[in-house]
Amino acid sequence: MGKISVLAPQVANMIAAGEVVERPASVVKELLENALDAGADAVTVEIRQGGITYIRVTDNGGGMEPEDAPAAFLRHATSKIKGERDLESIHTLGFRGEALAAIASVSRVDLFTKTRSAPLGLHLALEGGEIIEQEETGCPDGTTIVIKDLFFNTPARMKFLKKDSTEASYVEQTAEQVALAHPGLTLKFIKDGKEGLYTPGDGSMMSVLYAIYGGSFTKELLTLRGGARETEVMGFVTKPTFSRANRSMQQFFVNGRPVRSRLLGAAVEQAYQGHLTSGRFPACFLSLKVPAGAVDVNVHPAKLEVKFAREREVFSAIYQVVRGALEGDGVLLQAPEEQEEEPPVPKRPYRPSLKPLFQQPQEEREQPQLRMDHSHAAIRPSYAPPAREYEREEKGSGRSFAPEGNQGESGGWKSRSFTLDPEENGARKILFRDGPDEVRGVAAPGMKDAQAARSREAETVLPPALPVEPEKPLSYLEKANAIRVVGEVFSTYILVEGEGEMMLIDKHAAHERMIYNRLERTSEGTSPQVLLAPETVNLSRREKEALLGEKELLEKAGFEVEDFGDGAVILRQVPMYLEKEDAGFVLSDLAEKILSHRKDRTQLYEGLLESIACKAAVKAGTFTDDKEREDFAKKVIGDPAIRSCPHGRPVIVHLTKREIEKMFKRVL
Repeated sequence: MGKISVLAPQVANMIAAGEVVERPASVVKELLENALDAGADAVTVEIRQGGITYIRVTDNGGGMEPEDAPAAFLRHATSKIKGERDLESIHTLGFRGEALAAIASVSRVDLFTKTRSAPLGLHLALEGGEIIEQEETGCPDGTTIVIKDLFFNTPARMKFLKKDSTEASYVEQTAEQVALAHPGLTLKFIKDGKEGLYTPGDGSMMSVLYAIYGGSFTKELLTLRGGARETEVMGFVTKPTFSRANRSMQQFFVNGRPVRSRLLGAAVEQAYQGHLTSGRFPACFLSLKVPAGAVDVNVHPAKLEVKFAREREVFSAIYQVVRGALEGDGVLLQAPEEQEEEPPVPKRPYRPSLKPLFQQPQEEREQPQLRMDHSHAAIRPSYAPPAREYEREEKGSGRSFAPEGNQGESGGWKSRSFTLDPEENGARKILFRDGPDEVRGVAAPGMKDAQAARSREAETVLPPALPVEPEKPLSYLEKANAIRVVGEVFSTYILVEGEGEMMLIDKHAAHERMIYNRLERTSEGTSPQVLLAPETVNLSRREKEALLGEKELLEKAGFEVEDFGDGAVILRQVPMYLEKEDAGFVLSDLAEKILSHRKDRTQLYEGLLESIACKAAVKAGTFTDDKEREDFAKKVIGDPAIRSCPHGRPVIVHLTKREIEKMFKRVL
């Protein structure tokens, strides 16, 4: 008997559900797309317990005929396309005929539908994909579908779902994306009996953004409208001063379909290049309209990705439109009167590039030169007798030669060091050590009869060599006290001379690490400062709910936050180091991290301290006086814990004397 068998339709549907129905948000997405394809302009989405136990989607679309409703739950049954030619130009959001069959196979479904011309509607009840009840019923025009007990027959899938609040935030995010993609849709979102989102459906994306993010956010938006050839671009982007810590607020819609696209994101970020700090990203809400035949939407199981036939044209259109909006707002072009107020910046002198030695013509290469390093003179063993006891003088010379250098393992001097002393009354002294126990004086290289000179030399025996104690390295405090602060570069970097090296200290990174270390050492929490006038911070509804769910963490960090209605919270106290003007940025950054669901509470607290330290630290471009600069540099160099900022950037850059000399081709 053969081993290969055809799977039962129910098993095949459950397998297909793994691709289409990942979580409650996937169910809501498919049902909203069906409602829009049915011509609905008003939809209500209601969930309970994150959508795991209850999802209801009601629309005022065209409804279904009684004979079509049962067929809609069959796999690959659809009214959107008829043949293979239709796949080349898809105008609807759904087209595969998989969604309802996949949803019904892993849940309990109740369907109520009625066309405008029918006196009565139809009620269907399904469980595990099988119809268990079908009857006529009274219901409003359109379709209402209720999903209960999602994944009731696949308990393994339940293990991969997150907590109810997290799943609910995914569902709300899906509803927001559909509302932004279709601003003419009136959408109401209800979570556990409370209305969370309502969009007016007036056709304006700005109205939807206002409903989701509030008025303070929409004030920071720039309007986009333009395109190239067959690509039309509309939407909004934020000013560079209103950047985000991640790309969560970059949303793209192609022909009314929310999509993820690296191409579109790269075009937007390319337009902002040079105007955002590292690790910051713009927020954008872009709607593209392209011919249906110029985009392939059948490249992803959940239809979240698309492929463009003319990618370069799409990229260029977005780049030009975004760049034009930034320049038109005066973000990239500074006003002449503002330029006059700023002090003139001196131009850098021209510095020709220094080619590596091996790239230079043969005749231009420098010849090897003898380099004498006197830096070892200070480590001559203290037990060594004075050089004059072992010198041999020769009259008629004004130079003196004495042994200096490191002592090798055999006891002999590895290098020769020459000292010139014109005040030695014409005496010539030459000394170098041949063996471990003796020093031999030899004639200078200018004598005519070197052999005769060697015959007159005298030998002197040194005392037995004593063990050399290794020199103790300088402590951090000793290194700090030995530095010389040269000055400051660009009002950002402190230039310091140390022992055989030059150092550049990043003031912001160093100060950020100092503040973070102080905050981290305070185990009971940071010291707060009460605000005389409470500060209002506007967030999206999801961000506000995420923050209010972590009030204990916020209080430990020094924040006191209260709900202020809609998407706003009110601040009554902030951490000691933080200015109230920066509190909104820190809270928004924390909300994004909470909503990303990628970090535990310990990581969230550490990230919150990082944000506080970053905003509280001295900013680049801030001038410091000489005394403050010197104290700051000594504190940084004297503390080994200050070597990188909390984000991992270096605090100190070292450049040794030899590295500098190699740059100037003084050494090879």
